[in-house]
Amino acid sequence: MLSKLLRILLISIVLTFQVWGQTTQLASSKPSVLKSALLPGWGEHSYNSAIRGYLFNGVEAALWIFSGIAYSTAISHENDLYYFASEYGQISDPHQRSDAFLDRVSKYDNMDEYNEQMLRNRQWDRVYSAENGEYWDWESLEKRQEYFKIKTQRYLWRQRLTYSFGAIALNHLVSTMDALYLKRSHTSLTVQPEIGNGSTGMRLQFSF
Repeated sequence: MLSKLLRILLISIVLTFQVWGQTTQLASSKPSVLKSALLPGWGEHSYNSAIRGYLFNGVEAALWIFSGIAYSTAISHENDLYYFASEYGQISDPHQRSDAFLDRVSKYDNMDEYNEQMLRNRQWDRVYSAENGEYWDWESLEKRQEYFKIKTQRYLWRQRLTYSFGAIALNHLVSTMDALYLKRSHTSLTVQPEIGNGSTGMRLQFSF
């Protein structure tokens, strides 16, 4: 999951700056709201609103930096989680186990204790088997509790990474709406009377 999110993050950055670089000369002569959709603050700069532009630029940079921190921290906790599972829980190939399995092993000292509880609950579909490589037996209660803390931190940092992507999308949307507001505020209407031979009229001219 995290590796997919990182690829999305990197691809988004590359595509954004590629499009930005390719359209700079074309768009510089004519302000466009779509600039802020690509890079928050860009449209604001086009409409000579530097303070707003730098504000959205700064928020965008801060969110991407936080996303990088959240990703690296989540990966660090994930590596610690796999180490603890293998070293102190006797779990084989923990990196190949599902999140549901890695969560359940944090709540029971060993597989037999867990299976007994599942049988009492008549949840036979949740019973694990050592033949399938699903065996575990924690060295001590303290190690299992420490594993649980690491697992919780990994989950929290994964959530923060997801939220940061949502905040980035929101920043793009808000900047685009703000650039649209600036565009409308720069719109003016000129009314020019036209008098010709035997006819009169008016010409309306919008400028933005």
